[in-house]
Amino acid sequence: MKAHWSHKQRCPCGDDQCYLDAESYEEDELVEPMHLTEPNLSLGTPQTSLGVNKIVASPYVGQSFQSDDEALDYYTNFARNNGFLVRRERSKGNPEHPLGVYKRELVCHRAGPPLPIKSGEAKRQRKKKPSRCKCDAQMVIKKNISAGITRWVVVNFSNVHNHELLDSNDAQYFPGYRYISAVDRERILALAKGGCNVNLIMRALEMEKGVRPGELTFTEKDLKNFLQASMSINPESEGSELLKACKAMKEKNPDFRYEFTLYEINKLEHLAWSYAGSVRAYKLFGDVVFFDTTYCLHSYDRPAGVWFGVDNHGHTIFFCCVVLLDEKPDSYKWALQAFLRLMDKKFPQTILTDFHMGLKDAISVGLPSTKHAFSIWHLMSKLPGWFSASLGPQYEKFKSEFYRIHDLDTEEEFEHQWNQMVVDFGLGSDKHAALLFSYRSYWAVPYLRNWFFGGLLTTGHSMSIRSFFRGFLNSQTRLKDIVEQVGVAVDFQNQAGEEATTQQSQQNIKIRTCLPIEEHASTILTHYAFEMFQKEIMLSTQFAVFETSRENYLVRHHLKSDGGHMVSCIASNEDICCTCRGFECTGILCRHTLRVLSLKNCFLIPEKYLLHRWRRESSLFPRSSGYKYRSQALRSLASIIIQESSITKDRFDYVQWHLSRLLNHVRDMPATDEAASDLEPSSSFDATVDVVPARSITRGRPRKIRGIVKVTKEMQASS
Repeated sequence: MKAHWSHKQRCPCGDDQCYLDAESYEEDELVEPMHLTEPNLSLGTPQTSLGVNKIVASPYVGQSFQSDDEALDYYTNFARNNGFLVRRERSKGNPEHPLGVYKRELVCHRAGPPLPIKSGEAKRQRKKKPSRCKCDAQMVIKKNISAGITRWVVVNFSNVHNHELLDSNDAQYFPGYRYISAVDRERILALAKGGCNVNLIMRALEMEKGVRPGELTFTEKDLKNFLQASMSINPESEGSELLKACKAMKEKNPDFRYEFTLYEINKLEHLAWSYAGSVRAYKLFGDVVFFDTTYCLHSYDRPAGVWFGVDNHGHTIFFCCVVLLDEKPDSYKWALQAFLRLMDKKFPQTILTDFHMGLKDAISVGLPSTKHAFSIWHLMSKLPGWFSASLGPQYEKFKSEFYRIHDLDTEEEFEHQWNQMVVDFGLGSDKHAALLFSYRSYWAVPYLRNWFFGGLLTTGHSMSIRSFFRGFLNSQTRLKDIVEQVGVAVDFQNQAGEEATTQQSQQNIKIRTCLPIEEHASTILTHYAFEMFQKEIMLSTQFAVFETSRENYLVRHHLKSDGGHMVSCIASNEDICCTCRGFECTGILCRHTLRVLSLKNCFLIPEKYLLHRWRRESSLFPRSSGYKYRSQALRSLASIIIQESSITKDRFDYVQWHLSRLLNHVRDMPATDEAASDLEPSSSFDATVDVVPARSITRGRPRKIRGIVKVTKEMQASS
């Protein structure tokens, strides 16, 4: 069962009557149906896709989706409207395959032959019609990678059923479509605490949602089962057991860190914890952190927060986790103070959070020297609840315009185009539009370019953060086990990150321009950082340069007759800066400065503009020579070899011949290695992490360019 990290929706406008429906916007997240007889004890994302009966067109061959989950979401909504359920059938591929899982078959729930009944059960069961009847309805999707972009394409679709279909209005009673959303679970527990019985709770929810009796996504029996399971929880005793678990983990791993407070008589109030590897990761990459406080342990009525970061390879890394008693400002202040103590009182340069007023006030007091910004993907998630009803069919156009405007170059452009957008969509008197504009300095990119955010100002990292704990926390996870389960998730993600990093180091780096500074950057930066750099250097070729005064330049797009950015380039001390503040915000030189460097015949990037946090030599993973490390490194290399050598028959024959000779040579070598130790850390929690220099890799470039770089170094040395 999947983890359900639920997102609480308290509107920052302060109006108690302003209710954000979490089910209306988490459409990019598809979660397995929750078993209705179990309480949601975990931090979980509400089931959203199945909660809204969206009318969708029939799938067709050639239709593409961003992910297999999105395809399943689409087909599930189509099935719900047509009176049947969807079941995952066969899939092809595995984690060892270069493409991973590359094909999936989604079928009608009645597909396949009837399941055989065991001899012992046949006598106990009454005769009934088998659910499976060899129905041929299906949708087959296949992974397609083109120009580095992954899409899932429909390669086969059939909607021919050999059985009766239910009316779409009756589909809600299918077990797969009955569920209690995270928002409803929170409301149910609140009503139950107020003394309402099951019947009153059902009527209250029907009135609040404006639906007729029987139109909720769950029945009275489902509600009774949920409440009965929730009643079995004893938060006080589990809080004590959680502290015992932390103490035991501390005795096992002395570098494990945790802090807590108690209230009344030894009742757990707040708890924050981190692991040894996470603390070391923060020392390297704690310049920008993401503090996500939109999680909640519903059955314990406790909010929770998680601190994340981004390493030099663009991977999401865990720093710290906290479970609080409530959402009061003092609780958030304690969380921030505990986080700093766990991280040896090192303040982050910047922090991103949800649009939350109480948290904003707590950060201004607890982290006065840290720049605070609101996460754009949390902000985008609130837009449907604020504007979809009032804008109707114009909402999608508004959302696209909002996202475009938030990333404009200058504050003047932003304010001018914002005012125009408000007029165009008739939002002059809208309280949420006024709220967004009044706090624009917290989320609009033109106001944030002076601070380093490491690429987190875009929505690119949202999915990786949401899926960080998926599969490790489920509805059966108890409060007393949460520290251990989070630790397992962190360890798993660290191993996945290490393997992905190894694979990146084996990939060919394609140089796309003839500029030596691109070649230079490819030898220093990680694959992730180099892609950001390469995007800027390719765009730099579209700009014209005008020298306005000595060592000052106006850089403007060649299709524009006005505007542009001023670049100051002082060669004597290798200083270069641009008014767009791109380097200050991302740590990567912007297209304007790169255009000027190219014009001034600069063949090497000044050392100070190759940040240590983006270099290959900054590694979170321990140096190791044990069996586990060797096996993983060879698997990663083999995956690349398979991918490259299977393209043509000549490549295949060449690789096969050399591998056969290599295998014979390896078999003749000694089977023991006395010089190397196979002892390795049992997990990333207690690993001793070294910052190790990675081997510089440059591939796919003519030798003459390398020669130019070498000559340039010699010329600079002689001068």
